[in-house]
Amino acid sequence: MTDSACTLLAGMLAGLAVVFHTQLSAADWPMRGRDSSRNAVVADGEGPVDWKITGDKNLYRNVRWWADLGTLSHGDPVVSQGLVWVGTNNSHPRDPAHDEDAGVLMCFDERDGMFLYQYLSPRLPEGRIVDWPVSSQAGSPLIEGNRLWFCNTRYEVICLNIAPLLARTGPPTVVWNVDLRQQFGVSPRAVMIGGNASQCSIAGYQDWIYVNTTNAAGYHDIPSPRAPSLICFHKQTGEVKWKDNSPGENLLDVQHGSPLVAEIAGRAQVIMGQGDGWMRGFDALTGEVLWKFDINHKSKTRGRLRVADRNDKRNNLAAMPVLHNGYIYLTTGRHHEITGGEPGRLCCLDPTKRGEISSHVQGDDGQVRINPNSGVVWEYLGAGDQLALRFYSTVSSIAIHKGLVFATDTMGLLHGVDAATGKNVWIHELGATNYSCSPVIVGDRGYVPSESGICIFTVSREKQILADRETENFVESTPAFANGTLFLMTRNRLYAIGR
Repeated sequence: MTDSACTLLAGMLAGLAVVFHTQLSAADWPMRGRDSSRNAVVADGEGPVDWKITGDKNLYRNVRWWADLGTLSHGDPVVSQGLVWVGTNNSHPRDPAHDEDAGVLMCFDERDGMFLYQYLSPRLPEGRIVDWPVSSQAGSPLIEGNRLWFCNTRYEVICLNIAPLLARTGPPTVVWNVDLRQQFGVSPRAVMIGGNASQCSIAGYQDWIYVNTTNAAGYHDIPSPRAPSLICFHKQTGEVKWKDNSPGENLLDVQHGSPLVAEIAGRAQVIMGQGDGWMRGFDALTGEVLWKFDINHKSKTRGRLRVADRNDKRNNLAAMPVLHNGYIYLTTGRHHEITGGEPGRLCCLDPTKRGEISSHVQGDDGQVRINPNSGVVWEYLGAGDQLALRFYSTVSSIAIHKGLVFATDTMGLLHGVDAATGKNVWIHELGATNYSCSPVIVGDRGYVPSESGICIFTVSREKQILADRETENFVESTPAFANGTLFLMTRNRLYAIGR
């Protein structure tokens, strides 16, 4: 395994052949956002409210198990067939033989938290310009049956056969590995903040997977404008079916959004926010661009962005789009060092439209006009002009349930918005910054992580905060709820919470 290392508990190699959870459970959480809609909702679940994970570990309450991770952990938990996968770093090595700085995809037993396996991706020799020291594996894996796909910190797309791990007979094996830099000329750029880490979470459809390559803008130029931004690979072989480089010379920053695949009006679409500030819908089988949406309001004065130019506050798309009732919901933003405190945008789009579906178009004369072909069902900019009522730039995705959209922003506001009209229902100040964590809904309860802990609220049109649970460290990832358990990850620890 080139430039990588795998570790398996010695006890697993003792010939144990116990097979369990071999069929995908409807209660699993096998990808970021839970399922192909990317809408992190378990409609019929009952999530926990009362627990304690601070102070003396002997006094933890309603914690089934916990496991130590590295010192930065940004790869959202994924739960499938009895295994829990997370992304972390190697600051607390599990294997003394591999103590180098690395991004780590780590796996635990869902029942008791026993460490089972890790895939290490040592730092690239070019250094922090492409691979920030001690940064975490950030892309969550996609799991289907005995196959797992993920993008690592070395900008490789990796397919693992996890059948031996499921059977507890040995470690996974690499089916294929594609180096995006070497094979496609991709020029990534590392970022330190976990919510803006460069690895996407892969989406799948039929025999294909879809990968954001993370081709990025440099600090003063576009190093690889012809490199693809989106690639469709065959799941089993890694063969390329199609690729797209629509952003080209117009990349704004680091390109780190994750795609959504949805069947809409009888046609499968891959929908992804791209690094030039446009969201596009592609035919999933051919790569044809079906529609595109400018997530920034048109302006005669906006020029070409360079990362060093902090006067240009245009947003791009780090958050995943979400599918609900045939519509696409999206939020806009960039990492807060550049656009903190700047306006964001929450939109509902009609993906059956074709061509440019932006709310406005800009002619060759520079004039901005209303677009008669607009696909915007509604847009939400906040509930008013007061600072505590605006919707700010965000890198977090949204969750939709019971006719309500729940969205957070980098200023620590949780917005409840009517899913049909885009009208504000209520706003709650979390009291802490939310960099990258997205809301998760379980039944009638919503969970929103932030730097200070977890806010638990009732999914209703009346604001009702049920609890604020403290954590021992920052939460910079989105929880998962699977098989009656809430899997919550802080920077350095994974918790399985539930009675």
